[in-house]
Order: sequence, then C-alpha cells, then structure tokens
Amino acid sequence: MHLIHHYGYIGLTGILVLGIVGLPLPDETILTAVGYFVYRGDLAYFPALLAGAAGGAIGITLSYLVGALLGRPLVLRFGRYLHITDKSLLRVETYLERYGSLTLFGGFFIPGVRHVTAIVAGLGGMTWARFALAAYAGVCVWVTVFITLGRFAGPQITRVTDGLPMHEVFSLLGVSLFLLLCSLIGWAAWRRRHKS
Repeated sequence: MHLIHHYGYIGLTGILVLGIVGLPLPDETILTAVGYFVYRGDLAYFPALLAGAAGGAIGITLSYLVGALLGRPLVLRFGRYLHITDKSLLRVETYLERYGSLTLFGGFFIPGVRHVTAIVAGLGGMTWARFALAAYAGVCVWVTVFITLGRFAGPQITRVTDGLPMHEVFSLLGVSLFLLLCSLIGWAAWRRRHKS
C-alpha cells in the first residue's frame, strides 16, 4: 500500500506484475484497497483500472513466456520458489485440456490458480492468440470487479474502520475477501457435487 501511495499508478502496475508472476501478494486485497483509495479520491477510477489491467497483463504474459520458453523441467526446478509444484501443474493441465480458455479466464478469480494457468498454457503449446484473448479479458474483468468492489464498499469500510490504523484496515479487508472467496468456492463445489 505504501508503494501505491508513493508511486501511484506505476506502483500498482508493478505490484500486480509481481503478484501475477507468483510472489505471495494478496492481489484481491490490493485491488480492493485501490478501490477504497478511488473512493477517498486518492486515485482516479479509470486510470486505476488501466494501471491494474496493465500490471495483470504484463504479469500473465511473462508467466506464459516462462512456460513457452523454459519448458517443464526448468519450471518445476525453479517454480518451487513461486509455489508451483508438479501437482499444481497437473491439476491446471487437466482443466486446460477440458475447458481451455475458460480456465485461463476464470483462473484469475482463484488464488494460486492464476499463477499457474498461464505457465501451463505456455507449456502446453496454447497459441498466442487464444491465450491473449482469454487472459487479457480475464485480467480486465478481475481488476474491474475488485477495484469497483472497493470503490462502492468505501462508505462501509470507512464507517467500520474509523480510528483504525491503515495496516489494520487492510488486514480487515484481506480477511473479509478471503472469507468471501472461500464461501464462493465452497458454494460452487457444493453445487457441482449436487448436480452430479
């Protein structure tokens, strides 16, 4: 948050590049906090969306190139530093074979998956055009959802967090988003199980 406050839109772009490439950063919390900054008037809405989309697009492109250029042995050897394991690669490969572009698009909304989908797409030889269409559309929707969520939740966040230090505000946002994502994933799993 300090980087975003100090460097503005360039800081946001840089943080999202690092987060998408695989550093353990709370991307959804960061984007929601950016939406809160938009609500407070510290950042403008459309430039924040553009900076976020640019950061996500650069990060996902780098991940795709890592998969396409380095190959599986090198990705597995160095991927452990970015929490990429053989098991996670196999899981995403299975989904990409079955659902292709939809997995790449929707992977942005599942923490841990978005870090691997582009690498697997590169490893699996997905064409650049197919990758770019799904990935860039996914990043735009993902960034827009979370920044807009933070923007519209701004009054409630302010009411709940008045008097709290900023690091506690963002911790509260992170926990709330984590619980929301867990609830959505649990609901989706429950629904899928009951459809079978």
